[in-house]
Amino acid sequence: MARFKRRQLFVHPLQHWFVVTAVIYFACLLLVLYGIVFLPMVQSLDDPSVTWQERAQVASQFLDFNARVWPWLLVTFLGLLLHSIYVMHRIAGPLYRFTALFQAIGAGHIHLRAHLREHDYLHREARDFNAMLDRLEQRIDTLNLHCAAVTDAYEDVALLVRGKSPGHANAALAKLEEELHQFRTSIGAFTVRALPPPQEQQGIDSAAPGAMDSPANTKAA
Repeated sequence: MARFKRRQLFVHPLQHWFVVTAVIYFACLLLVLYGIVFLPMVQSLDDPSVTWQERAQVASQFLDFNARVWPWLLVTFLGLLLHSIYVMHRIAGPLYRFTALFQAIGAGHIHLRAHLREHDYLHREARDFNAMLDRLEQRIDTLNLHCAAVTDAYEDVALLVRGKSPGHANAALAKLEEELHQFRTSIGAFTVRALPPPQEQQGIDSAAPGAMDSPANTKAA
């Protein structure tokens, strides 16, 4: 099966919220740094009791501090921001996949499974989710078998009863037949595997276009 690759950087609203929060935290850090370090320097420059030699020394320290601190501070912030975006991408990507799976499974496609990239987070949750779908699919298969057995038994009994007592029995059989039809229709709404699960199960990209997002929308960076 082809390896899944995301081609979008932001695939979940959580990522936008995280970036905005990081920028707000950095702005608060700058305000605190300004109040502790830069504000005393600025106040000393406005003090009339300070001589011009001392003001020149403070101004030189102020400029030197700006030249040494601000570039490294900005580089550190950008590095932390990029690393945080990378980490959040490993979380938001699986959340995006789970959201698409929920919609597809809600439409009855029980055969789909969660397939995440190798370095994504939430692999344990994906395994638990797939195990739950496996058990659900097995139970639906069991219901299908019982439904087929009940239908066969009903047809055999209906042939005998209709030939001997066509009165009220026919009405009861007609009602039972309608209930069986609705039962088969309800079970048939779930799409399950007709064969034993292969070694490489079909992923979410194989879903019908109407049940899930198009491949162009489901792929992220």
